Amino acid sequence: MKIQQASDVPQSPVEMEGAEGCRVRWLLGEKVGAANFAMREFVVQPGGHTPKHFHPYEHEIFVLDGNGEVLDGDQPRPLTAG
Repeated sequence: MKIQQASDVPQSPVEMEGAEGCRVRWLLGEKVGAANFAMREFVVQPGGHTPKHFHPYEHEIFVLDGNGEVLDGDQPRPLTAG
Protein backbone atom coordinates (compact mmCIF):
# COMPACT_ATOMS: atom_id res chain seq x y z
CA MET A 1 0.00 0.00 0.00
CA LYS A 2 1.32 3.44 -0.91
CA ILE A 3 -0.01 6.50 0.89
CA GLN A 4 1.36 9.87 -0.14
CA GLN A 5 0.48 13.43 -1.00
CA ALA A 6 0.88 14.18 -4.71
CA SER A 7 2.58 17.45 -3.75
CA ASP A 8 5.35 15.42 -2.06
CA VAL A 9 6.31 13.86 -5.41
CA PRO A 10 8.63 16.10 -7.44
CA GLN A 11 7.52 17.40 -10.81
CA SER A 12 9.76 17.09 -13.82
CA PRO A 13 9.48 18.31 -17.41
CA VAL A 14 7.77 15.94 -19.86
CA GLU A 15 10.73 14.72 -21.90
CA MET A 16 8.79 13.34 -24.89
CA GLU A 17 10.04 14.95 -28.11
CA GLY A 18 7.56 17.60 -29.20
CA ALA A 19 6.12 18.23 -25.72
CA GLU A 20 5.86 21.87 -24.68
CA GLY A 21 4.66 23.45 -21.46
CA CYS A 22 4.08 20.11 -19.67
CA ARG A 23 5.31 18.83 -16.32
CA VAL A 24 4.66 15.41 -14.79
CA ARG A 25 4.62 13.73 -11.37
CA TRP A 26 5.10 9.94 -11.47
CA LEU A 27 2.74 9.01 -8.61
CA LEU A 28 2.61 5.22 -9.11
CA GLY A 29 4.47 2.81 -11.36
CA GLU A 30 7.10 0.10 -11.52
CA LYS A 31 9.59 2.06 -9.39
CA VAL A 32 7.21 1.88 -6.40
CA GLY A 33 6.03 -1.70 -6.92
CA ALA A 34 3.07 -1.24 -9.28
CA ALA A 35 4.10 -3.58 -12.10
CA ASN A 36 0.86 -3.29 -14.12
CA PHE A 37 -0.35 0.21 -13.38
CA ALA A 38 0.89 3.78 -13.73
CA MET A 39 -0.60 6.94 -12.32
CA ARG A 40 0.81 10.28 -13.39
CA GLU A 41 -0.24 13.84 -12.74
CA PHE A 42 0.37 16.21 -15.65
CA VAL A 43 0.34 19.98 -15.43
CA VAL A 44 -0.13 21.54 -18.87
CA GLN A 45 0.35 25.28 -19.19
CA PRO A 46 -1.96 27.32 -21.47
CA GLY A 47 -0.83 26.55 -25.02
CA GLY A 48 1.14 23.52 -23.82
CA HIS A 49 0.78 20.06 -25.33
CA THR A 50 2.24 16.65 -25.86
CA PRO A 51 2.90 15.47 -29.42
CA LYS A 52 0.31 13.35 -31.21
CA HIS A 53 0.91 9.77 -30.09
CA PHE A 54 -0.97 6.64 -29.04
CA HIS A 55 -0.71 3.88 -26.46
CA PRO A 56 -1.16 0.18 -27.31
CA TYR A 57 -2.78 -0.31 -23.90
CA GLU A 58 -5.65 1.06 -21.83
CA HIS A 59 -5.10 4.72 -20.94
CA GLU A 60 -7.20 7.01 -18.78
CA ILE A 61 -7.28 10.79 -18.36
CA PHE A 62 -8.96 12.60 -15.48
CA VAL A 63 -8.95 16.40 -15.63
CA LEU A 64 -8.67 18.02 -12.19
CA ASP A 65 -8.76 21.66 -13.30
CA GLY A 66 -9.07 23.63 -16.51
CA ASN A 67 -9.95 22.33 -19.95
CA GLY A 68 -8.35 21.22 -23.18
CA GLU A 69 -8.71 18.66 -25.90
CA VAL A 70 -7.46 15.18 -26.68
CA LEU A 71 -7.32 13.46 -30.05
CA ASP A 72 -9.35 10.27 -30.33
CA GLY A 73 -7.71 8.99 -33.50
CA ASP A 74 -7.99 12.11 -35.64
CA GLN A 75 -11.14 13.36 -33.88
CA PRO A 76 -10.61 16.22 -31.36
CA ARG A 77 -12.57 15.65 -28.14
CA PRO A 78 -12.98 18.34 -25.47
CA LEU A 79 -11.78 17.76 -21.91
CA THR A 80 -13.09 19.64 -18.88
CA ALA A 81 -12.55 19.32 -15.16
CA GLY A 82 -14.35 16.44 -13.49
